[in-house]
Amino acid sequence: MTFMFLIIILGATHSKAPKAFARLATGLGLTLIHLISIPVTNTSVNPARSTSQAYLLAIGR
Repeated sequence: MTFMFLIIILGATHSKAPKAFARLATGLGLTLIHLISIPVTNTSVNPARSTSQAYLLAIGR
């Protein structure tokens, strides 16, 4: 989900994209990601939090 959010941000901030809709696209994308993925997998789109949890899982804590 972090990757999908990154794609939304890159698309919204592209030089050919309308600048007025960048905030709207980013906000709606983040809302959609949370509504879809948190109930299923307890997803985090914060890279620092996601990486720390993956590390703890890898070392068995």
